[in-house]
Amino acid sequence: MKHKIEIAPLLDYYVIAVKDKETGELVETFTLNESGTDMLRLFCQDKDVSTVAQEIAEMYEAPQELVTKDVKTFAEKLQKKGLL
Repeated sequence: MKHKIEIAPLLDYYVIAVKDKETGELVETFTLNESGTDMLRLFCQDKDVSTVAQEIAEMYEAPQELVTKDVKTFAEKLQKKGLL
């Protein structure tokens, strides 16, 4: 991860605070659902798309092919935000 990520629960979602690693200044905030937050946590552990997809599929007992597609899409969004 290029930034420091802080995650806080809020009702049925999670608030994600993206902070600059060096200054600690807030860069961006956004919300995610539980599965998105689980993916983000795994990416924060420097895991690759394949590993994240495998772990999410196991976590949610979901088909690997479907999860892999979703994880790739999520990773692309993180890249566009400059987080990966």
